[in-house]
Amino acid sequence: MPVIYSFLLLLFIVSCAKQPTEAELRARQEYSELMNSFRFPYTLDTPTQIHKLPEVLREISGLGITSTGELGCIQDELGVIFIYDTDQCEINRRIGYGKSADYEGVTFVGDDAFVLRTNGNIYRVLAFDGGQPVRQKHKSLLNRKNNTKGIAHEPNKNRILAICKDGYAVEENFVERLAIYAYDVDSNTVADSVAYSLNLDKVKTYAEIAAPESYREVFPMFYKSNLKTFPIYPSALAVHPKTDDIYIASSSGGLLFILNSDGILVHIERLREDSYSQIEGLAFRPDGTLLMASEGQDEPGQLYEFEINE
Repeated sequence: MPVIYSFLLLLFIVSCAKQPTEAELRARQEYSELMNSFRFPYTLDTPTQIHKLPEVLREISGLGITSTGELGCIQDELGVIFIYDTDQCEINRRIGYGKSADYEGVTFVGDDAFVLRTNGNIYRVLAFDGGQPVRQKHKSLLNRKNNTKGIAHEPNKNRILAICKDGYAVEENFVERLAIYAYDVDSNTVADSVAYSLNLDKVKTYAEIAAPESYREVFPMFYKSNLKTFPIYPSALAVHPKTDDIYIASSSGGLLFILNSDGILVHIERLREDSYSQIEGLAFRPDGTLLMASEGQDEPGQLYEFEINE
């Protein structure tokens, strides 16, 4: 085809492309302002403390802060909550709650512990540290295909959030996107609808506003050719105690997503893959200190602490 015709064809295609409406432009501007108002409050290149975890926690799969301020951890094979003393760098007690299985997250509310299994079941362990814990099992629409990977308490709504690694079902159709379900603490029930979600369009909009000149280089995982599914698999979840922001770690892509309390994506932080290659646990101390746990491969698991930047 002659060059002049190719050029005219390109002009025709561009002129026929859908132009954003005034409402869409206004919404994009408002979203840009929301993103710019967010300040990531941690310096991830310089942890305040680094702990080498004991061998039994090499495959750590979740952590949370108890009502007494202690750090509770689980690993993905044993039905045991490990209370880890970060001052003494040792486990000071072990609390059994169930048989061996694939457990992927733990969080604490009052005297109770909530443990997530990879098949979507949530186990509520009543008075977990009282000497004779009682376990309740709660099922949801989720199952092993969803591959649930993280759990956290959302205090402002008094519910437990559980995140799916491999999508979720809508009217029996499997949908590929990052999705979070909720378990209501007061009613002791798991919701049948998604509480928060992220899809490819949302993260692309964020990327193109955050790095307008280089978004494909900064976030190449979102722009691979023939990409039809959400390319990032979450591995841990936590809710910030001061802001109610939702933090989602993805060890597969080396990213940390932050949603505000309305579930809107406000920030993506890159994680150093040489340091944080397998993040499997997130938690916050009441003062805002961020804790990240990395599963060990040929070496022990690691626990990182980051004080909040005031």
